[in-house]
Amino acid sequence: MALKEVQIILDRVQTLEHVTGYICMTSSGMPIRTNFDEEYTKNLVTQLQPFLERIKRTINHIGLKEVVELRLKTKKLEYLLRADNICTFIVVQRDTEDKNGIDE
Repeated sequence: MALKEVQIILDRVQTLEHVTGYICMTSSGMPIRTNFDEEYTKNLVTQLQPFLERIKRTINHIGLKEVVELRLKTKKLEYLLRADNICTFIVVQRDTEDKNGIDE
């Protein structure tokens, strides 16, 4: 998929209701595209990367070679994660009842 196509998809995701933002990163955890500030991006990637690596190892260990999709929900935010061998997408959306979109 060309970079232009990826950017079109990311722009479309950003327009969805309740979406706070997104991060597209390499499989090693290096952010490629994001609409969050640098500090928030670094913090989120630092927290989620070890978790994603462990999930990928577990999936490979049990013999599955499919794309991994996870949905993590906190009181205020929901993290949608999609990981494959090339890159990982993280979409952050606020709870429909929460208005500010900031997790504490």
